[in-house]
Amino acid sequence: MVGGSIVGASAALFLAARGITPVLVEKHSAVSTRLRAKLFYPRTMEAYRSVGAGRDVYAIQNRLPPADHAAAVASLNGPELRRWRLPAAQDFSSVSPCPSAFVKQADLEKVVRAHARAAGADLRLGHRLLELRRHDDHVVAVIRGVDGATYTVSADYLLAADGNGSAIREGLGIGRSGTEAVAHIMEIGFEADLRQVLDGRRLALAFTGPPEHAFLSWNTAQDRGTVSVTYPETTDPATFDDQRCRGIVSRALGLPPSHFTLTGHRPWQMGGWLADSYRVGRIFLLGDAVHVTPPTGGFGANTGIQDAWNLTTKLVSVLRGHADPRLLEDYEPERRAVGRITVEQALLRARDRAQVPIEDRPLLSEAAVAIGYRYPIPGAATVAGLPTADEPDRWHGEPGTRLPHVLLPGKDGPRSTLDLVRAGRYLMLAGPEGRPWTRAARELDPHRAFLDTALLPRRIAPATARPTDTCGIGDHGALLVRPDHVIAWRTAHAAPDALTVLAAATRRALGADRPAPC
Repeated sequence: MVGGSIVGASAALFLAARGITPVLVEKHSAVSTRLRAKLFYPRTMEAYRSVGAGRDVYAIQNRLPPADHAAAVASLNGPELRRWRLPAAQDFSSVSPCPSAFVKQADLEKVVRAHARAAGADLRLGHRLLELRRHDDHVVAVIRGVDGATYTVSADYLLAADGNGSAIREGLGIGRSGTEAVAHIMEIGFEADLRQVLDGRRLALAFTGPPEHAFLSWNTAQDRGTVSVTYPETTDPATFDDQRCRGIVSRALGLPPSHFTLTGHRPWQMGGWLADSYRVGRIFLLGDAVHVTPPTGGFGANTGIQDAWNLTTKLVSVLRGHADPRLLEDYEPERRAVGRITVEQALLRARDRAQVPIEDRPLLSEAAVAIGYRYPIPGAATVAGLPTADEPDRWHGEPGTRLPHVLLPGKDGPRSTLDLVRAGRYLMLAGPEGRPWTRAARELDPHRAFLDTALLPRRIAPATARPTDTCGIGDHGALLVRPDHVIAWRTAHAAPDALTVLAAATRRALGADRPAPC
């Protein structure tokens, strides 16, 4: 694996937690202190919860001042013109066991790296990829270590999470589609004690009006942040000298220059694009290496983490010998479809700052984009009119969607249906009269190597909806659920020969029904 920021580190954790030892190479020796993502949606937290890291992430959040609102302000120290709750902060308890987490990316990376190491991942920080050699049955990476010596690593697969300027993507000749520069941004960093300025307000970010239309963000400790302003493409970034930057920050914060310190500034292009391919042979790309979104909506890091969750669950099944390597062919069509709609939705939210036209499309909710997307599933019956993404509570077990969250009674208290999917294994989840399906599963996997089984209860008091209705099956029906919580197959009815039907569905889910490569 190349790239150890949040996407690469998450992929390392997801693999190591399932018994696969990855070697991760990251050129930087420490976690970046630059302000990046700081909100992580429930579907992302469900992945971390599945590998034991979720609790530590929430523990960090619980030590911090609440920050789940945004505001339009005259200045941060001035009057608020409007305030709203961030969509990621809404109550998701009806559709997920996990609330969103509001923590800075640097803190999340530390948690993820620590859990990855504890699970056995080989994290090599301060090591740099020099050369990549591709072969039909393996890849070889030439790496320079911290001491300057070079060495090679031979591996079955390589995961490239090396950022939006991905040298691996460029070296493979993969193009990009979309808009390279939606807007030109100058990001100005500062240090200041914002606690009195915020005065207990639950703000995570703020916007000012004309003339600068500044975007303000700060870390969860409220002692450093950034002010970002757009500028015309014809403007020389060098005109943003110390005096100009100091004035921009002073006006945005509503503080005199003596109350803050500048920490530097950098120009960047707010883009919205998608790589033309997510895979070449045994090399897979994920995160910013294959999609870049404007920061509006907070989708970028979450989308990359979900790339890692999708791909690593497939790799675990393949490397354990339970799935055919052709299963990996599904990674690109599944995640590229999600990447496309995510980029489109982030661009729509950035229209007021864009310096180029943005194509008009229906605006979906943040919950639909970050939680309620649907994968194209090979062999699954196609229902006309199904959207690529929808509100999470509108899905009821359709193949390609995430398993609906239902709280089930348990010895130690209620648990989610998502908790029935464990340790990188598949799940046969049947209705209360679905024992023929669970018996078929046991015949199909007599040694319980990859397939678990469970029956839904008929009713759960005091809930009014029956669990089978929520999951879109009748009492005699069943779902086959992938290790990434995605439904691979569904039936609402019993079958005369459950074993034959389930065997065919399982073969499709494991990639074993694909034509052999030429």
